[in-house]
Amino acid sequence: MFKSVLIIIFVIVLLWLIRTVTQRSKATAHRPHKPESKDTVQCLQCKTYIPREDAIFQNNQSFCSQQHLQDWNRSA
Repeated sequence: MFKSVLIIIFVIVLLWLIRTVTQRSKATAHRPHKPESKDTVQCLQCKTYIPREDAIFQNNQSFCSQQHLQDWNRSA
């Protein structure tokens, strides 16, 4: 009888630990990605936000890549 109670308690504790670990892993996996740099600019061509230090500027307009800058100049 005592052995059965111990087994039941062990199973309950084990299930509780598994549930806690899975909830923590889900919580960290679903955190929104925060940009490393708070200073971001928007690409004029594709409208994505990029760190200011990675942007390409022309006439105070920002682009995420040289290709988007060229595409914008062709379309203008």
